[in-house]
Amino acid sequence: MASPTLAPAPPASAEHTAEAARTTPPRWLRWATLITLIVVALVIRMQFLDIETLDYRAFLSRWYETLDTQGFGAFREKFADYNYPYLYLIWILTALNMPALIGIKAISIAFDVLMAFFAYRIVALRTPRFSLRALAFGIVLLLPSVIANSAYWGQADAIYSAFVLGGVYFLMRAMRATPQSSRMNSIWACVMFGVAIAFKLQAVFVMPALLWLLIRRRLPWYSLLAIPIVYVLLDLPALVAGAPWHEALTVYLDQTGSYQQLTLGAANLYQLIPVSGDVTWLAHLGIAVAAAIIVAFLVWSVWKRPAVTPTSILAVATASSVLVPFLLPAMHDRYFYTAEILSVVLAFYLPLRFVLIPVLIQAAAIGVYHASLTGDQGQLMGGPGGGAAARPGGPGGGAAFDGTVAGGPGRGDRGASSGPGSSGQGPSRGDDGYSSGRGNAALSIYASMMGLAALGVVYAVFDVVRRGRARNERDTGSPFRNRP
Repeated sequence: MASPTLAPAPPASAEHTAEAARTTPPRWLRWATLITLIVVALVIRMQFLDIETLDYRAFLSRWYETLDTQGFGAFREKFADYNYPYLYLIWILTALNMPALIGIKAISIAFDVLMAFFAYRIVALRTPRFSLRALAFGIVLLLPSVIANSAYWGQADAIYSAFVLGGVYFLMRAMRATPQSSRMNSIWACVMFGVAIAFKLQAVFVMPALLWLLIRRRLPWYSLLAIPIVYVLLDLPALVAGAPWHEALTVYLDQTGSYQQLTLGAANLYQLIPVSGDVTWLAHLGIAVAAAIIVAFLVWSVWKRPAVTPTSILAVATASSVLVPFLLPAMHDRYFYTAEILSVVLAFYLPLRFVLIPVLIQAAAIGVYHASLTGDQGQLMGGPGGGAAARPGGPGGGAAFDGTVAGGPGRGDRGASSGPGSSGQGPSRGDDGYSSGRGNAALSIYASMMGLAALGVVYAVFDVVRRGRARNERDTGSPFRNRP
């Protein structure tokens, strides 16, 4: 495939330069604003740092203990179900003698800030106004779901999502650059996606956007080589320490085969379908529908050739991050995390009416988190397992885990039994087929919200295309200025 032909970025207009000068406060004030937002975010997060969840007790603390006692040589044996890069970070905590609970949460909180930084940079591509860029930074940093995920739950979703946002940022930059700079930005984007996938498989939810850019010849094919190269390079230290190649290359295959429920606490389509028994056929149908929608969009894009712009890239990436986990089976409660962030950033690029999309997604996320943290995670919100046992040293600490909730140590993607209303039996394995996994009525409501958001983001993609075509016709007399 030939390398994409890219027009040089247009020079900044005098009006744009003047607007930037008028709307940019002094450097010291900009730094003071961002630092203040970080301090406020840290103060809020400090209130939750001593809370332990089932995931921490059953998995994270055990991984920390293994690395603390065996050192880097622990990688010779499989003791965790996450890929090695995240475990390197935990090993660093042991080397620094940081307490396990505080250190694990501190890692995720640090990536909260990096994620907010990339949100800031993406909005900066849209507007020179510092107030809007700082607003994006602050909103992402203070989202309830972001705070709950890192400081409360101690999960690692901010890590891969930060690099996904970085990848989207460089893809958007590539559309505004000269051909040589565009190629470098494309490579950097794929490096970011490679790092994201090395941390969590859920980064693939935005990969259809890369496929779209590839077939539209807006992404050099060779830049995609950076993804597997980065993945292997990040696994290399563990391989040198003696980790088997087979385990390094199949860690995600083990994860995808660990759960056979249509939904594991996720606010997706399967919360809305009352089925029972072996529903493997429905799981396969969901996978087929997700694939068909992606293929249909790609075929439509090749046929109609809508303009590829920074805004359309962000819109397509956001739509993919919502639709894929909404349709796929065996999705966990946290698998919409990237969508929660991208939808907020996208709102800065769209008319005000589209702000309903991130509002719906965030409302669904808060509801799902509440369901999980009052259910199988046993937290202090009044649900089963809550109370004193949720605090370090509380009565019954650690007793909630019996090796069945999440398939035993080192299996699956944690997340346990998917919240109130689930079977509580843990993942169904082997050849038994898929079961429903539906939650209670509240989870159905959250899934309805996510469904409305999915429809909204699909409409947003086509609205971006429509407005882009109208702008091209107005500026050039042709709707296809961007077509190769």
